[in-house]
Formats: sequence, C-alpha cells, structure tokens
Amino acid sequence: KLHRIIRDRLLPRVRQPASYIGGEVNSVRKDFDDADVRFCIAFPDTYAVGMSHVGLQILYHVVNQLPWALCERSFCPWTDAEAVMRAEGIPQFSWESRHALADFDMVGFSLQYEMCLTNVLTMLDLAGIPLRATDRSESDPLIIGGGAVANNPEPAAVFFDLFCLGEAEIALPQVLAALREMKAAGASRTERIVELARRFPFLYAPSLYEPIYRDGRFDGLKAKVGGLPARIEHARVFDLDAAAYPTAPIVPWTQAVHDRISIEIMRGCTRGCRFCHAGMTRRPMRMRSIDRIVEIAQKSYASTGFDEMALLSLSTSDYPGIIELIRRLEAAFEGKQFSISLPSLRVDEQLAELSEMVAKVRKSGLTVVPEAATARLRAVINKDVTEAHLTSGVLAALRAGYRRVKLYFMVGLPTETEEDVEQIAMLAKRVAELGLMARGQPVSVNASVSNFVPQPHTPFQWEPMARGEYFEQWQERLKLLVRRSTVRVRFHDVQRSLLEGMICRGDRRVGEVIESVWRDGARMDAWNEHFNAANWRTAIERCGLDAETIVHQPLPTDQPLPWDHIYTGVERRFLLAERERSLTGEMTPDCRLTKCQHCGAWCEKSSELGVRSSE
Repeated sequence: KLHRIIRDRLLPRVRQPASYIGGEVNSVRKDFDDADVRFCIAFPDTYAVGMSHVGLQILYHVVNQLPWALCERSFCPWTDAEAVMRAEGIPQFSWESRHALADFDMVGFSLQYEMCLTNVLTMLDLAGIPLRATDRSESDPLIIGGGAVANNPEPAAVFFDLFCLGEAEIALPQVLAALREMKAAGASRTERIVELARRFPFLYAPSLYEPIYRDGRFDGLKAKVGGLPARIEHARVFDLDAAAYPTAPIVPWTQAVHDRISIEIMRGCTRGCRFCHAGMTRRPMRMRSIDRIVEIAQKSYASTGFDEMALLSLSTSDYPGIIELIRRLEAAFEGKQFSISLPSLRVDEQLAELSEMVAKVRKSGLTVVPEAATARLRAVINKDVTEAHLTSGVLAALRAGYRRVKLYFMVGLPTETEEDVEQIAMLAKRVAELGLMARGQPVSVNASVSNFVPQPHTPFQWEPMARGEYFEQWQERLKLLVRRSTVRVRFHDVQRSLLEGMICRGDRRVGEVIESVWRDGARMDAWNEHFNAANWRTAIERCGLDAETIVHQPLPTDQPLPWDHIYTGVERRFLLAERERSLTGEMTPDCRLTKCQHCGAWCEKSSELGVRSSE
C-alpha cells in the first residue's frame, strides 16, 4: 500500500522524483518478513549527497552479506517532498521495500556534518518516531548514530539511543548479531540498550549516563547503572585487505555529487596536522594492497559502467606504492575511456611526478592543500609544505596539461597574523602566474578559504574560534587583494562555521537549541538556500545557551571536556604536547617516516616498541 501511495501521490509532485524511486542497479532487495534483523541506514541529507558517501555503500554491502539481516536506505527528503509527505500522511520510508522507518529493528544515522542534525529530526518526525530517546516506546526501533560528528555525541545525545564509535563495518555486524539474539529472547527495548552498551566497548548509550555541571560548566558524566565503561573506545579495522568492500556499488538514478567509482586505498593519516579531526581520530594508517585495489577497480567498472575512478584517503599521495598503483591501473584500463583522479595531492617532491602521471588520462583541475600561506604558520599547524615544492609541482602539472588549479586555505588559525592572511592572496597570484612559464598566460586559480573551527580530539581543541567580524573583514580584504587577477576566492559561510563550532564543542545543552530551531522550521541547514542564521540565534537566546563561552573562549586544559569519554586512540597528553609545540612553531615529524611519536594509537611501530594506551 505505501509503495502505491509513494508512486501515485509523492513522485508526481516533487522536483526530482528519480531521487525517491529506489531499485537502482546493484541495490539489494531482500524479503523484509524473512529477515531476523532489519536495519535501515539513514543519511540525513539529500539522495545526491548520500549516494556519494563511500561509508554508506560499505555498510550497505556489509550488512546485506549477513544471511539473516537486511539493510535498506533512507535519505532526507527535500523540502518539497517533505511538504507532500506531511500533507498526504506519508511516513519516512526505505528506498528498497517502501517500509516505514518505524518498521525496522534499528535505524542508523550517518552523522558526517554538524549542520545535518536538524535533518535527523525531520526524518524521525516524518517516521512517527519520538525525537527524544526518553519518549520512545517498546514499538519504536533503536536509533543509533555514527560517523565523524559522533566523536562528540553530547549535542545530539538526547535524540539517540546509542552511538557507535569508530569504524562501523567491523562493529555493526556484531551489534546486529547481538540484537538478533536479544530479539529472539524477547528482551525489552531498555534491556537491549543496556546489554548492548555493556557488551561492546565501542557503543555509547547516552540515557545511561548523567551529565554533571558545576558553576554552569560541564564537569563530566556519571553512569546510572553498573557495568558500563567510563570510556568508549573506537572500533578499528586493522586489515583493510581482509575488510569487506563493495565491488558492485549502487549506481544512482540521478547525478550524485560524485558520479564515479570511489576506492578507499588507505585509511588514517600520520602527518599530524594539528587542526585535523580526521587525521587524529582515524589513526593508525592502514593500507590496501595494490592487487586488491586493482581487483576492486576492475570488478566495480564491470558492474557499474562508470568511466571515472577516485583513489580516496586522507592523504592519497602518501600511499607508499602510489606511482606503481597508477601504472597498474592505467595498464588494467588501457584502451578504455576511463580516467583516474586523486582528490588532492600533497605538496612535496612527489607532486610533479604524480601530476604528470594522472594528467595522462585526466587533464582537468589540480587540487593542492597548503592550508596556510606562510612557512611560519604552516609550522604552527604542522603542515610540512614548502613553496618550492608547490611551485615546481604546479608548474609540472600545467606543462602536463592541467588547465586550472584549486588551493585550499584556512583563516582564523591560532597565532595568525595579518601577513599570514594577506599571503593567501599573494601565494594564489604567484601560482596563477606560473601559467606564464608553462603556457604563456596566467592559469585560472580557485582559492577556497574556510574558517578555522577548533575540533574535538585535536591539539587545537582548547583554542578559541575567531569572531564572525574577523572572518568577514578578511573575506572582504582577500577579495580586494586578488582583483584584476585570474584568482577567484570562495569562502565558507561565516555564520554556519560559528554554529559548527558551537555544535562540535558543546555539551547536551546544545541539543535543546537543535530541537528548538528545528521546531521553528530549520531544514537542510547545509544548503545555502535554506540556512537561516537568524533562526539559530533566536533559538540560542530562547534556550539560554552560553554560546559565547563554547565558541569564543579558550577551554581550560585542566577541566573535563564534553567529549573526554570518547577515546579515539590518541591520548590527551599527546594532544597537549602538540599544542605546546605549536606555540613555539616546533614541527612533529611523520612517525611513518621517522620514529614512533607515542600518540597512543596502536600500530605496528608502537607495538614493536611496547607502546600502548596508558589512559
């Protein structure tokens, strides 16, 4: 019945009906009633964004490999579809079987960006599932969250029964197996939550912990029941070759943000950029073998028909065999109209060689990420980049056929000076002028300038975020500095960045704001056409949240932080030491190339030295 209602009453009345159809090539349709455990992965953004996320494709593949479980998908409807669904009483549904989300045993939200949390509430409300975990009944599915945002789960804690920390492809099958066991035994909803939280060190059940506040500030968590861990540890995949990976990814009906085969060749990063949340939380570095990558590429090409492949990791050019890998892939796809792309290239002596190799098959844009424009500030953030390497690499790329260059920078970094910011424009113009040497005319340069947001679990987590006026004045200044050049600067929305800072550094009191602004109509806050900063300011004032302290004040290094109970593998003492080194401009070398830096994350090098977490 719901299938017919969606077909007849929803699809004819939305702008992009193909985004809601389901039944794509390589999607999996299992018998809903025969499955022992029914899991729905919910992506709180549009279909086009969600279908570009590699993690969704991995989890979909992993769960559907279990003979007793099924995994289906659901995406946040665009505002036109939401209006129709509310008017027609259509619940949030799964793309495969058209079952309502409330029919599943567990619904897992992929939390990749702070500004998508209001979309979580939209999807729950459309599904008829109470927004707050404490209001749910025995008939409601368990709501679990994971992803980067879950590394500080407190701002969203009131909305989730559980959080899965770390790498879900190793954790989720264990959780679903335990849920299957408890479901067969007739365990109540509360019993399931408690038992799961006790059994798995990577699961966090917020309702089982009471936040403690002292003098208006967060002062820790207290477990309400026995047998719960004081610290939740990340789940880790240590052998990427052995880990499941989809070789028949779903091919979306409509154009996705990334319409291509995406292959994760490496996970983790040891470069140690002090602002980088992913680089600190996803250690240690692990690699797929060249043979396995080529196998995945060939099978994925045969099963999808995509003509482009992206080699993904936090630092793709750090892959030890990257030159050999590209040669092997070029040989495997020789004679086919197939291109290989790297999301970004490291600025070092390898840049020139890699640029020339990739340009043989794909002459388009070169993306490099210096982050800061002066050597002094790059030392502060531990970004091992020299302008000489950048210049030689870009020059080689332009001579090899690249037509444009994209550079990524940040404004608002700790210890930043006027010269540091002005040099963003100067460096971008110098890069543009390299086109005169390579092609006889300046090259087009896009400089993307983001606003520094101090992230949890990084050495800069204690630092204050600059005020909105600071970012805005520098945006105007940089626009003036690149006038009459081939450089174009693009900026992140300042008000949205400030809210990202409030959410990622906040405690449970931020959840009140998220619910309040959603009830005021906040939808699709990651999208410029829907984001309304005034609504957020009103909600912050209404809830009495001290956003000033959360965002713009330095956090004391001797007091608990709202995310301290989440252990990513990197120890607090290492983050503090890195913060001290940043203040003196002392760089920390990549432990992959030198000695173990004793960060706390388990890896082969630390294991050889007997180094393991002591906290």
